[in-house]
Formats: sequence, structure tokens, C-alpha cells
Amino acid sequence: MQSEQLTQKVAHTLKLRLLTVTKRRQLGPDMVRITLAGSDLDGFYTPGFDDHVKLIFPDPATKELRLPQMGERGMVFAAGQEKPPIRDYTPREFREQEQEMDIDFVVHGEGPACQWALHAKEGDKLGVAGPRGSFLVSKDLDWQILIGDETAVPAMARRVHELPATVKVQVYVLARSLLTVGTMETPDHVTVNWIPSLAGVDGVLDALRAAPELTGTGYVWVAAEYAIAQSLREYWTQERGLDKGSIRASSYWRQGDQGEEAPRLD
Repeated sequence: MQSEQLTQKVAHTLKLRLLTVTKRRQLGPDMVRITLAGSDLDGFYTPGFDDHVKLIFPDPATKELRLPQMGERGMVFAAGQEKPPIRDYTPREFREQEQEMDIDFVVHGEGPACQWALHAKEGDKLGVAGPRGSFLVSKDLDWQILIGDETAVPAMARRVHELPATVKVQVYVLARSLLTVGTMETPDHVTVNWIPSLAGVDGVLDALRAAPELTGTGYVWVAAEYAIAQSLREYWTQERGLDKGSIRASSYWRQGDQGEEAPRLD
């Protein structure tokens, strides 16, 4: 299979939903799972394992939830009104029949998403917009390598569960706690490598260089902090000679950046 045949982009109609917290579960020292539900989830569609929705949080000071209107180009907020905190998250699981969705939050730091997740309780409201589109990666592969930090765990978990058992899968998770890796609940045939966060990108590269080389048609997916994702893309395309069409490297966040938009790699 040619690399250009491995992926497909699909656009979706952008819709704004008002959802309610129905459950909060502590998955470990660094991760909380929030279950959101509501009839607004009717028609929700998330075919891509790394889809992301925009979560619209209440004002941290007033606790007021100000939702925008939906325009032709996306969300439109009232003139002169401060925008609420907005962050991108991957739906960990969507259960259509129950009309509920799980979102996993990495909880450290003082950001609005982290603080909201730490204190969320049953009955709290949250705005959810999207996904605007999906990036679909073929499942007809001989192998797949997934590399990410804690923020990428939901997407990687979705992917390992959707791939057929015939695909050889290697997962590399850069995380502070092994318990975070355990939240992926990976199938027995999937190889998962934990790299402590303090090891940084060098720890990931050491693990990759020590791993057995896979043959056939494969795909590498990377999601992490901007500089780490950039380094890993360079490793695969320059040191390993992987075709650029066989890798997707995304920066889910950037050190020191608290903005709503994750910086993107080219």
C-alpha cells in the first residue's frame, strides 16, 4: 500500500452541545475521567481515534458558563465579552445508546481545564463543540507505532482497541506514573513501553533504537509536547528514512503555552 493511501481526511458539521457531568472517577494520581451525558449527544460522531473536541469551561471566577453561537466559520462569542477557557480533548469513549462520553484529564498544574476536572461534580455543565473533522488511518497495516505523553493516552488507547490483532503494535508512553499507562487497558498482544517523564525525548529515542525493527506496511503516530514531537518526527524521517506520508506527528501542547490552540507542526 502506498503511503498516500494510508490516511483520509473527513469533515464533519460542527455542532455545539451542552452536556452534564454524570460521573467523576480518579484513574490514578495524574488522571481523572469525567463522564458527560445529555440528549445533545444525539448524532455525535467520532470515527477517528485522535479526534478532538473543544471543551468550553465555565469562568473560573464566576463559575458562569457562557456558550457561543455557531457561525459559518465556527464559534462566535458576544462582542465585548471575554471568551471562556477553551481546550482541545480527545473523547476517550462514546456510548451512543447511553448518550454519554468519557473525557480523560491529566491533572497537574493550575490551568482551567485541570482545575475544573479536579473539582467537577455530578450536575456540572460543560460546552462541547466538534469534532470538526477526522484524520483516519488505515487499519490494513502490518505494524503501527504509537508514541505519546500523558495527554495522548486517550487517543492511543482508542487506536490499540480498534486495530485488528494481526497488526503488530508498539506503544511508547512518556508519563510520570506507570498507573497512567495502565489506564489504556491494552490488549495482551500489544507491547507497551513506559518511559518516565524525566527521561524526556532521549529516553524515548533510546527505547526506539533498542526495539526490533518492524517490516511491511506501517504507520507511526506521535503526539506530545511541541519540541518532543518535532524531535521524534525528525528521528523517523531523517534517521530511519520513513516516508513522510507514513507518519503523523502532532504537538498537543507546548512548554509554557497556556493558550487554547495547540501549536501545530508543519
